[in-house]
Amino acid sequence: MADISLQYLDQPLNNVSVGYVNDDYFAEKLFPPIPVKQRSGRFWVFGKEKFHRYETIRAPKAESREIAPWALSNNPYFCNDHSLKDSISDEERAGSDDTDLEITTVQNLTDAILLDLEIRVMNLITASGSGVPNTTLAGSSQWSDYVNSDPIAAVEAQKTVIKKAIAKTPNTLAVSYPVYAVLRQHPKIIDRFKYTQVGILQADHLKSVFDVDNFWVMGAEYDTANEGQAPALDFVWGKHALLAYIPPSPQRLQPALGYTFRWLFGAPDLGGTLTKRYRVESKASDVIEVHRYDDVQIVAAQAGFAFLNAVA
Repeated sequence: MADISLQYLDQPLNNVSVGYVNDDYFAEKLFPPIPVKQRSGRFWVFGKEKFHRYETIRAPKAESREIAPWALSNNPYFCNDHSLKDSISDEERAGSDDTDLEITTVQNLTDAILLDLEIRVMNLITASGSGVPNTTLAGSSQWSDYVNSDPIAAVEAQKTVIKKAIAKTPNTLAVSYPVYAVLRQHPKIIDRFKYTQVGILQADHLKSVFDVDNFWVMGAEYDTANEGQAPALDFVWGKHALLAYIPPSPQRLQPALGYTFRWLFGAPDLGGTLTKRYRVESKASDVIEVHRYDDVQIVAAQAGFAFLNAVA
């Protein structure tokens, strides 16, 4: 008999969920997805074995020396089911001019799941026990102090620390929107463009100033109010900034700040996203569910550095 959890898969709507993109979300850029065939397991962690100097000379009839194996993490991943559903009633369908109610519903569900992922990654990076090096800025050290602070020097200093720790030059500076708003008006940054730029600096200008491949402005917002209270929006990434090395493509045996382990449950060709549609006649409604099985894990904590409360 078919698995009840898979028999209602809807391929066209699944394509909508997989293809959905919100430009304000950066969780899957900071922690690139890695597909896994098992729901749980252990993952390789970046060690210093590759930097050990070995004696490479082999005498005649002798065996070649074997290099040290990479270490396995003591913290296994486990891919929980992150899912949400919504229903479309017959009355709603009859009274709506929206001919793509299913598509709109799938996009809303996917967006909510991605927002949860964004918050999970932010909490993991900024948690006190995460292992990711950080500093909490205050007073004159905050980049909003245009007289005393020097964000360029602060970032450059940590680039050297990360480079020494993982032998990779940090290639990404990800900042919340409040930090971006301050940096683009910082006198020490504006001074770099005083003869070439007219108007307010854009993200590409800051990418050049900080000499990174990626300068990401993380603008996602969420409702901080409890259910039933008036909405109170705030930025997911608060007033934080993150310097990190993000590999161009996810690979198991290379340093990376973190990965999103995504279980290819049920249908590997669907990329770990399952979208289902089924009828609930007792409610005169069609129900749509979106499921993603994943777990976010820090792989090489020294590949990043967080500036907490970077601005006032």
